[in-house]
Amino acid sequence: MTALEILGLGTALPVHNISQQAASVFAASCVKTDSDEQRNLPALIQALYRRAGVRQRHSVLLESSSEGEATAERFYRFAADASDRGPSTAERMQRYEIEAPPLAARAAAAAIEQSGISPAEITHLVTVSCSGFSAPGFDLLLIEQLGLADSVARTHVGFMGCHGALNGLRVAHAFAAADPHAVILVCALELCTLHHQYGWDPQKIVANSLFADGAA
Repeated sequence: MTALEILGLGTALPVHNISQQAASVFAASCVKTDSDEQRNLPALIQALYRRAGVRQRHSVLLESSSEGEATAERFYRFAADASDRGPSTAERMQRYEIEAPPLAARAAAAAIEQSGISPAEITHLVTVSCSGFSAPGFDLLLIEQLGLADSVARTHVGFMGCHGALNGLRVAHAFAAADPHAVILVCALELCTLHHQYGWDPQKIVANSLFADGAA
């Protein structure tokens, strides 16, 4: 069996973060109901957020923050009524197309630097994401921004959820096993805060309370 080795690791987070308590206050503003439950919603949402076991999260949507308190965010609006579902899918994907490449590039550049390998030596690029898509994808922009060879073989693993990165590593393993000279860069990126769900649905509120943005 061909020996495999991980030569470098890199991670990247958006600059600004929000505390879980502040995030719960924001989440309550995205929920409206037509019943008497409305007055109890903030307390219920805060309880769900407290039980998530998260202290703070980073988001590409935050324009500034101070000690975990978000001070500027203009993507989401307060829910107008119970039918309001916030930004459209197209709006969320447009923001993904803007925010994904630079965050992915930061993580990938850190991994390349730690490895001591020249970007031109990389033969394969495997990207992973389930929180957005664009055509061309952020893999092409990574090739340009990192200075990878034009001949690099690229593969994107999309819409495979929380285990997507593991599938990306399986793809990289297959490439390395097939070619002992392969040098593979794997980059997984998720921008989950682009998909904050409006409305009173406990399962969606739990999902809102858990996930955030980052790349590795």
